[in-house]
Order: sequence, then C-alpha cells, then structure tokens
Amino acid sequence: MDCIEAILGRRSCRSFKNQKVEQEKIITILKCGLYAPSPANKQPWEFIVVENPEYNEKLKAAVEHSKEKLVEKSGWAWIPKYKVDFITQAPVLIVVVGDPSKNGAEQFLEEPSQGFEHACSAAIQNMLLAAHSMELETLWLSLFEKVDARKIFKIDEDKEPIAIICLGYPEYVGQAPPRKSIESKVKFIK
Repeated sequence: MDCIEAILGRRSCRSFKNQKVEQEKIITILKCGLYAPSPANKQPWEFIVVENPEYNEKLKAAVEHSKEKLVEKSGWAWIPKYKVDFITQAPVLIVVVGDPSKNGAEQFLEEPSQGFEHACSAAIQNMLLAAHSMELETLWLSLFEKVDARKIFKIDEDKEPIAIICLGYPEYVGQAPPRKSIESKVKFIK
C-alpha cells in the first residue's frame, strides 16, 4: 500500500474483532511513531502499550464519566448517543504521552506554541497510517480527562497524556465521512 492510498483509505474504527495483534506489527507501528518529526529532534513522546483488558474497562468507565460532564457543560445532544464500546473491544491501547519540557525553540517566541504536542500528533498519525497499511485499524481517542489517564496508566504529573490509540483488526470499516472542498479550506498565495 502506498502512502497516498493509506492516507485516503484510513478510517476511524469503532468495532474491533476479538483477535490478538501480532507483536511484530505492534513493534513496527511504534517504530513508525518514533520516526515522526519533532522540534529540535527532541522526540517528546513516550508510548505505553496496553494489552490487558482491565485497563480498557477502567478507561471506558472514565470516558463515560467524561461524557456526562461534557453534556452538562456543552449541552450537545449527540454526546450521550456516542457509543464508546470500541474501547473495551480494542485488543491494544497505545497511550501517547508528551513531555512538555521537550519543546523546541518555539517556546521562546512571543506567542509560543506547544511543539511537543504537535510532535506527538505527528507520531500518532504515523502510527495510524502504519497500522492501516498492515490491515489493522485504529481510533484516535482524546475524549478523556488527563487526570483520569494519569491515574489509570500511572503517568507522571509532569507528563501530558496526549491521546490513546485504540488498535486492532476491524470488525468492519465504515465509509469516509464527507470532507470540505479544497476551495473552502485552502488559500493559495502566489
């Protein structure tokens, strides 16, 4: 599978088979994450690989609680309908943890950015595409409170849980959601 095919074909998976993911594939996916770009090559990521369903159960309970808080604060009607059963179905979770002390020079600008978060996001995308190229699918989960992720996965207070990748063989793969047009999202300056 070439790169463009992987980018255009990857989907978020919300239904996983009860099938173990081979260790070699997990290692390859992690290696692809390590090859992401980062400010000043600080490589501000750490990955926690979870293959114990007890953690999936704890995470799902925390996400359900987060959903309740989100409904109260946002009033969005779709949140209670958003099913998170995929969390307990996924045979592998990869917790992506960022180190804020590993920002690049952008931290000293007048309006600093969080380069460590951007780098972790690049690592996540690399892993999602690598998984897809190996007939695995993923879901980039960010619907959790950081305090809950720190507690469940024993993450140090000085580190940031960025996202959790749910990984496994898909039960089915849905259709691509509609995308905005290039004309509505891109500005060319010549």
